[in-house]
Amino acid sequence: MTEGVVSRAAGVAVLAPTGRDASLATQVFAQWGIEAAMFSDMRALCAALADDDVGAIIVAEEALQPAPRDELLAALEAQPAWSDVPVIVLTGEGELSRSIAGAVDSVARRGNVTLLERPVRVATLVTVVRSALRARQRQYDVRDNLAALRDARAEAEEARAEAEAASRAKSEFLAVMSHELRTPLNAIAGYAELIELGIHGPVTEAQREALRRVQRSERHLLGLINGVLNYARVETGNVQYDPTDVPVAEAFASAEALVAPQAKARGLHLEIEPCDPGIAIRADREKVQQILLNLLSNAIKFTGEGGRVTMGCSVDTGDVLIRVADSGRGIPPSKRNVIFEPFVQVDSRLTRADQGVGLGLAISRDLARGMGGELTVESEVGVGSTFTLCLPRA
Repeated sequence: MTEGVVSRAAGVAVLAPTGRDASLATQVFAQWGIEAAMFSDMRALCAALADDDVGAIIVAEEALQPAPRDELLAALEAQPAWSDVPVIVLTGEGELSRSIAGAVDSVARRGNVTLLERPVRVATLVTVVRSALRARQRQYDVRDNLAALRDARAEAEEARAEAEAASRAKSEFLAVMSHELRTPLNAIAGYAELIELGIHGPVTEAQREALRRVQRSERHLLGLINGVLNYARVETGNVQYDPTDVPVAEAFASAEALVAPQAKARGLHLEIEPCDPGIAIRADREKVQQILLNLLSNAIKFTGEGGRVTMGCSVDTGDVLIRVADSGRGIPPSKRNVIFEPFVQVDSRLTRADQGVGLGLAISRDLARGMGGELTVESEVGVGSTFTLCLPRA
């Protein structure tokens, strides 16, 4: 019987050295609907056992002489880990204790042995055989379940490997394309500056305004491309971390200096809450700065004129929690689990006012996790959002 799903356990194998014994046993088991195979010697029975064609074995104790006993023990030892073949031994009348102490005892230590003292009633024998075959069927079921689990696990591993390969290919493509796009953009920026400086002749005020628009568009597009490039680096595992002790107050001051003009231009109130100078995090300074800038820029971008953006810190056991809160539009519940995925926009309409490709939060979360931290969000539509960056305290 080959590996695979089994509809029922195989029948019982009977060691019947004489034709008369085989004939009687066949008639008895046929009467009770039990499939039985008769074998005249132990070697033939063990060959069937090796082929997984045996549900249970019936053997008389007098057949367990040293040579056939060793053959049976070897066949039982060769069984796979899931297999525990039931062995029914018919002992001599009044000699049960002697049997256990002798050859039967060695078989009992290896196999799932049941001893029946002769003479045995047919009904008792049939009951024991049926019980043994049910036990054997459960073993087959376990084997088949294990095989199915192995197949499922192998398929899952193969699918995961394919997905990872596709993801790496995507990230590598993004990295290459981002790099290639930066070259012509740098040329556009350079030529725009040369024209603005009057290298190619006088420039009118209208032309200067047109050049400023070109430069703003170039800077915006370059920012988008840099975001894609940063994401590709994170995805391909090419980001290097240089952990140091970073005072949170210093990180706050650097971030505030960079985003304050942006907040003022949007008509927002930017509040950086004082942070104890003694509080520091163990992290990569540049990566922390990038995360804070992403969070503050997002908060400013999605908060209307007259709104408020705040940033503060607190200590929770061995971690430092940095919170960036805004009074903006908030995030719908259906979007809170996906905003950290790459290229996801809360507002994906082509006419949206806020520009970007949806990589800032994905990059920020991956950077936070790369430094042993986490980035989470709490939000209410129409009230605002609070992003919490958790990093290990130095």
